[in-house]
Amino acid sequence: MNEQERLTYIHYRLDRAEKTLAEARTLFETTQMFGAVNRIYYAMFYAVSALAFAHAFTTASHSQLRGYFNREFVKKGLIPAQHGKAYGIAFDSRKKGDYDDLVEFEKEQVHEMFSEATAFLHVIKELINPK
Repeated sequence: MNEQERLTYIHYRLDRAEKTLAEARTLFETTQMFGAVNRIYYAMFYAVSALAFAHAFTTASHSQLRGYFNREFVKKGLIPAQHGKAYGIAFDSRKKGDYDDLVEFEKEQVHEMFSEATAFLHVIKELINPK
C-alpha cells in the first residue's frame, strides 16, 4: 500500500467515526438506547482503527485492537487514561447490549458515553493530525 492509499484509509476511518457518532446522536435523541450504545462503540472503534493504521498496526479483532490501543497509547501516556476507560466501557456495553438478555441502558448513562466518545474522537484526531 502506498502512502496515498494509507492516508485515504485513515481519513475514511475518521470520517466513518464522525458519521457513526452522528448516528448515535440521532438514536439517543429518539430514545433508542441500544442502537445509540452500539453506534457510540463503533465510532470509537473506527477512530482507534485509524490511529492504529497510522502506526502500521492492523487486526481484524476488536479485542486485539483494544489491547494495542491500551498498551501503545494509554499506558504510555499518549492518551489520557479516562479515554482508555471510556473505550473499555463502550466495548463492554456494546457487547452486553448486543448479546445479553435483560439489559437496559439509562438515558443518563448513554448521554455520558456519548460525551466521552465525542471527546475521545477529538483526542484521536489530534494525535493523528497534530496542528
